[in-house]
Amino acid sequence: MHETECALTIFYSLLAFNEALKNKDAFHSANRNKEFWMVHNGSLWRTLFLYLGRLSDGGKDAKSFSDFNAHCIKNLSDFSKESFLKRRSDALLLNPDFLANAMFPDQTALNNLFSLASKYNGFLRAECKTIRNKVYAHAIYTEEHEYYELFKNVKYSEIENALLALWSVSKHLWSCFENARTINPIILPFSEKEEIYKSTLNILKGKV
Repeated sequence: MHETECALTIFYSLLAFNEALKNKDAFHSANRNKEFWMVHNGSLWRTLFLYLGRLSDGGKDAKSFSDFNAHCIKNLSDFSKESFLKRRSDALLLNPDFLANAMFPDQTALNNLFSLASKYNGFLRAECKTIRNKVYAHAIYTEEHEYYELFKNVKYSEIENALLALWSVSKHLWSCFENARTINPIILPFSEKEEIYKSTLNILKGKV
């Protein structure tokens, strides 16, 4: 969950920075130290696509989201009632009804959950991974027209939808693993988004 949450936080930080520049006071403040904010913006882009590439990497040594998927299916017993009670032996002592609404998923439930993210595999492994490799990781492309050809096929909404799906799957699984809660295969809202926007604007306006 840490990987997907970090990637989503970086993505919203990037959007928040560009949105904040629409504010006149924030724009003038940033312009007084434009070199710093240019580096800041470039660093966010680089970090975002390194995360996107890593999450979709199909290499043998990669720790991608698809590896996470396979690990969960292979170790389905980790989500069983027996395993839960070994991990959380205190749960019933603190609350005898703790497992009243519990769910211990089978493979079908996990497959349904991971299907939220699988629809974005093509996008992450094609456009996003190509940008990671050819621009940010290995600098194969260095000319502006080369960047344009890569980035023109990537929309903010596509990145957001993909990351929200990956993060939601992670969040649901953690709730199931740690608290034996029902897996409901839906996309969750990222509650920190508004705070990221607010904090970024305040920083640019010098209100911290």
